[in-house]
Amino acid sequence: MADGSDPKGPAAGGVREGSGEAGFRVRPGELEGAAESARRTAELVPGGVGGLLAASDRAERALSGWAAGRELAACTDAWRARLDALAAELDRQGGNLCASAGNYRACEESAARGPSRVLAHH
Repeated sequence: MADGSDPKGPAAGGVREGSGEAGFRVRPGELEGAAESARRTAELVPGGVGGLLAASDRAERALSGWAAGRELAACTDAWRARLDALAAELDRQGGNLCASAGNYRACEESAARGPSRVLAHH
């Protein structure tokens, strides 16, 4: 910028050049919020696609004995498996984000108690 400030400075989560700061800032509360969003989304996937898959199942039954029915069944099964995997992955990532938030918070609390406490954990 013309005034020499960095638009990616500390307020934006970045580092201002020459500030003596390095790396990035982690906000555990934001990680926990993202974790909750991932887990809620994981819970919504099965219900959200249930109608779609149910319609496909009905079409499969209507096409019973036809090659198109068999292909639709295979397609529906593949979609069901992928969506189940997506829900499981979202839930797993939500758990990872939550654990990361706890780890960052614990490190910050340990650092606030003093350098000797931080060194004892490493």
